[in-house]
Amino acid sequence: MNLRRRAKFGADERAYIDVVPLVDVLLAVFLFLGVLAFQSPLTFLAVKLPEAEKGESQRIRAARVQILKNGSLLLEGKPADLKSIYEFLKDKKPSYLIVEADEDVKHKFVVYVMDTAKKADIENVIIAVRKKR
Repeated sequence: MNLRRRAKFGADERAYIDVVPLVDVLLAVFLFLGVLAFQSPLTFLAVKLPEAEKGESQRIRAARVQILKNGSLLLEGKPADLKSIYEFLKDKKPSYLIVEADEDVKHKFVVYVMDTAKKADIENVIIAVRKKR
């Protein structure tokens, strides 16, 4: 014999969770984040520059090569190899080449880029660093 009384709820008294507003809010948040993701004209990469005690900030127009931790190369934010960097430098003839190498990258990758710049007759190669705090 069951002595517990079951609560009987009518159709309008049942508790429920309405997920439609939650879905609407999440859709709006994702749309906002998606728009923000494509607003930046620059590509930010995980290149952690080494620190230096002495250094100065300069504004110059130059070609920029980034060397990621795994050794892959980026020319002006786009994937590249040494041959395409050489061709770019030969065609554009920039007065400066800025090399932004991750602090953990092997030295040989920096040397490869500097050698390619020398072959393309680029005299000024700048190695970017972070200022120590």
